[in-house]
Amino acid sequence: MTDNATAPAFGISLRRKTAVLAVAAGLFTGLALSGTPASATPSQGVITGTDIPWDDWGDEGPISATSYATSNVTAMWQQILWADGLLAWSDIDCQFGPTTTAATKKWQTKYGVAGGADGVVGQNTLNRAALHLSGAAGTNNRIVYNGRYDGRKINMTRHDDGRWGMWISSDVRPLWYNDATFNVCP
Repeated sequence: MTDNATAPAFGISLRRKTAVLAVAAGLFTGLALSGTPASATPSQGVITGTDIPWDDWGDEGPISATSYATSNVTAMWQQILWADGLLAWSDIDCQFGPTTTAATKKWQTKYGVAGGADGVVGQNTLNRAALHLSGAAGTNNRIVYNGRYDGRKINMTRHDDGRWGMWISSDVRPLWYNDATFNVCP
């Protein structure tokens, strides 16, 4: 079979398949290597990042029942759990309690988080979640978390200065570690 022959299963030439795979590999490598990961810490007070948004979350956290348990960052994580069908909307309350911990463990198991299902939202968990972000950074641009349940999505933004924000209903707030300011927070 020549490299221009048609592969019966797909109806496209092997040369075209090879070209598509090469382009895809180049794009993946470019995304994986482009820019330096953000160097943020919870001590900055808010989720922050630089360069491409998809690498911002890998150095954030941990978020758990004992770390930043009542915060806008917890509300963000609860929305992710909701978008992936593991938490009810009524459970989004900015408090990392037993329901959020149990849903986090289910999420970590379901999506094969390295390090196992410990109920703590650390770098490995946030890196897995970041795989489902789309959009572009910038004050007027939205970044979307594309949930894997019933087409659910979460609208977020990363301002030009690197600070992340998120909407709950029409309420947009920064993703604070030490403050719970959304209208769903007690």
